[in-house]
Amino acid sequence: MKLAFRVFGYLKPYWRPVVVLYVALFAGLGLQLVIPLVLARAIDDGVVGGDRGFLLNAALLIVGLTVLQGGFTFLRSYLVQTVAERVGFDLRNALYVHLQGLPFSFYDRSQTGQLMTRATDDINNIRAMLVMAMRPLVLAAGTFVAITIILIRTDAVLAAVALAPLPFLIWFAVRFGVAMRPMFFQVQQQFGVMTSALQENVAGNRVVRAFAQERGESERFETELEELFEANLRTARRWSFSYPLTLLLSGAGLAAVLWLGGYRVLTGSLSIGTLVAFNRYMILLNEPVRWLGFVINRIARAVASAERIFETLDTEPTIAERPDAVALRPMRGEVRFADVSFAFAGAARDALTGISFVARPGTVTALVGPTGSGKSALVGLIPRFYDPTAGRVEIDGHDARELTLDSLRSQIGTALQESFLFSVTVRENIAYGRPDATMDEIVAAATAAQAHGFISAMPEGYETEVGERGVTLSGGQKQRLAIARALLQDPKILLLDDATASVDTETEHAIREALRAAMHGRTSFVIAQRLTTVEDADQILVLQDGRIVERGTHPELIRRAGFYRELYDLQRRDDQEPAFLPVDAKPGVAAVAGVAPP
Repeated sequence: MKLAFRVFGYLKPYWRPVVVLYVALFAGLGLQLVIPLVLARAIDDGVVGGDRGFLLNAALLIVGLTVLQGGFTFLRSYLVQTVAERVGFDLRNALYVHLQGLPFSFYDRSQTGQLMTRATDDINNIRAMLVMAMRPLVLAAGTFVAITIILIRTDAVLAAVALAPLPFLIWFAVRFGVAMRPMFFQVQQQFGVMTSALQENVAGNRVVRAFAQERGESERFETELEELFEANLRTARRWSFSYPLTLLLSGAGLAAVLWLGGYRVLTGSLSIGTLVAFNRYMILLNEPVRWLGFVINRIARAVASAERIFETLDTEPTIAERPDAVALRPMRGEVRFADVSFAFAGAARDALTGISFVARPGTVTALVGPTGSGKSALVGLIPRFYDPTAGRVEIDGHDARELTLDSLRSQIGTALQESFLFSVTVRENIAYGRPDATMDEIVAAATAAQAHGFISAMPEGYETEVGERGVTLSGGQKQRLAIARALLQDPKILLLDDATASVDTETEHAIREALRAAMHGRTSFVIAQRLTTVEDADQILVLQDGRIVERGTHPELIRRAGFYRELYDLQRRDDQEPAFLPVDAKPGVAAVAGVAPP
């Protein structure tokens, strides 16, 4: 019930239309309850009594009451839909804003499909529940109270017979809703799993086709779809039992009234008009009772969805500003790591251990090491994508946790390992961090990133749509646009995470020359596998297993025996080897050349 009340709390900003809604609802209900009384008088005085004038007036009155009731019904239906849509809008917007504030660690363990389902299907379930709960549920309660009073005042004995099944119906509806909630929760969870499978398949369709895995992916999706189908079927079987039972009990009450009431008419203790009115009230009462099954269904489904939505909304951002956070403007760009350790959530071991170094303003720090050594994790601590589990990351002498996120991140330019582009124009992608940038500034950033040439060759230049995730561009082109986006911010600190990984040697050389100029005067951190990219760095940190095992400049490190020297010798040998070798000259090249080894 707490979840349901929490959902209804979103109605507070719209209390005025809710009040008008219920005024219209109860006004329409009142008119509806008057009609059987008019009908009873019309039968007793007009039909049985033979008063044609009274019969005509009663008919006209019923028409007038029905027209008024229709007007109130339109008003309440319109308002309930409007309010439900507004609540759905607010919930969806609150969820989206909250997701923007959650840290990288949340997304590391969350499935995209599950989050998409919560923002779409789960909120639709809540919106549908509000439409059902605000109108039929309240209407049913109001109808039950009003008709109960009318029936008792009309004939207490007949009323007792008519209302006898209702307590059992109400008890059954409540128990049924409690039993259905976990079933609906399972349905929504499986819907999220199915959506995740679909999202992964669509996003990775090129990989799927490249490895001829269409059949396997179809079978995987069909498995998840089959599980969703079975979950829905189990829920439908359970729910299908409710509605016939509701009809049976309400029908039994109506039959009892007809039998007892008919007997009393025959004995002269009840008028025909009263019996007709009584049966009309029973039909009015049974209609919302029959709706009770649908309402409980909607509420159970919505509560299951609300549980998933509020689970996300109640997730506290672990990366948050302190109340007394300092806005650091302008930033000089000094970065200090003081005995920093860090572990990803749920990881068995630390990604970084005891990291200490200083990067002076305007210097270039290169990070080198094998895959999984902690290079990207280290860079992610600077703009507070993550917080260290021990130690301090200081920017200009301030603990990064003491700074406002906006002042910190707006002065840091990043080109991540995965170059994500939005489904907008080239210009809008480059200007993403600075929407107010002039065209000259955008072109200058693109030129510095060696991107202006291929952009100009596009059909519409900077106004060319890049497609979803930049699907129309090569890996190198996407990487250069990401670098241009970082440079346009004119950052004091520049983070380049394997920024030249997806480009050819010629383009790498061009980008390296451009970045030399771009990094001038900025504190820069460069992650690279190719040592030619970091030869001019002011300091090189070599990481292994989350620890700094070597540090120094390029000339210093190649004179020492260690990982850096071994990597340098290996890459130099690779660069000196001819492009094509005999099949037996190098292990493994037979497979590449397509020639069977001897």
